[in-house]
Amino acid sequence: MSRLRVLAAAVLATAVVVCGLAAPTSYAARKKDGEDLRVQRVTVAWNGTAKRKVFTRTAVVPGIGTLTLVCKPDNTIIRLHAFDRTAETQMWMAKYETKNDRAVVAVKTARVYRYATAADNGRGGTGTFASEGLNQRGRIEDHSSGHINGIISQRPGRHRPAGTAARKPVTSFDLSWWWTGFEHPMAWRSCRIDAVVRTRLDQRVGVSWHGVDDAARGSAQVTSVPGLGDLDVRCEADTLGTGAGEGDQTIALRPTSPDAWAYVETVQAEGPVENQVDDLTLGLDPETGLLGPFALPRNGMLRLFLTVGGVERRFIVSSYYVVNNEKRPELNLCEVAVAAF
Repeated sequence: MSRLRVLAAAVLATAVVVCGLAAPTSYAARKKDGEDLRVQRVTVAWNGTAKRKVFTRTAVVPGIGTLTLVCKPDNTIIRLHAFDRTAETQMWMAKYETKNDRAVVAVKTARVYRYATAADNGRGGTGTFASEGLNQRGRIEDHSSGHINGIISQRPGRHRPAGTAARKPVTSFDLSWWWTGFEHPMAWRSCRIDAVVRTRLDQRVGVSWHGVDDAARGSAQVTSVPGLGDLDVRCEADTLGTGAGEGDQTIALRPTSPDAWAYVETVQAEGPVENQVDDLTLGLDPETGLLGPFALPRNGMLRLFLTVGGVERRFIVSSYYVVNNEKRPELNLCEVAVAAF
């Protein structure tokens, strides 16, 4: 059984206990090896016989906004609120659940923005909220369960350069949901949503640029990860037609020890897990001294399990880029975010 299926089974197995009252949000800072890691644990939990039912709970997304869990009898969603609508704010999610007796996954992106492209006039876009529904039908089904791996990031709006802009913290979250009895009277109903929200404030990993001119200023980042090595993220412009060759869109690790290996999952689009998740296990390349490089999906997510000298670190990556628009190079862009999870 793959690591993906083992983790999914563990999450779903722990999601079936339902309490009478919603647990409070906990907020903690942990410093280890110089890290500044903020962890929030958020739970919405109620049953129909409880006198007091709390249907929503909210976590802070540092530097960006808030994330709210909602489980009402007529509305089951997670909702992102971004304080700045002019920025490009993205909540990427790999959403795992069962449909038609099959394990499926869907990559979803909830965005808050004012400028859709560099050529947009800014009169449209979204409001300050974006959300993802947890139910599969318009009328919420009687029973549902599943889990989400997510990552939230922000950068300047697509009408502005982003290559040298100060990076906002990147937040990851793991969420599971379970409800039952929603087609019965209230006394039969119960719901629980659990989320763990993590933000590293001292490391802000990712690559963003808007337009090929901006790409020259910020198409790569190398970040030192304590106990692991140097994480190298590259999202270069496609220079085909100029004689310079094709750019790289990759992530790699230069480990501190040759005793290193990686397990990587690439998740794209929507469908059965076995069709939409590509996984591989790879050791160190003795010629380059690298784990990887691993290709960034054009429109998707990665989960990286990197082990060096017996120390494992896990990362989640969102990746979206358009690098081959030769007629309108100012509309090319890359938006990659990386967070520990």
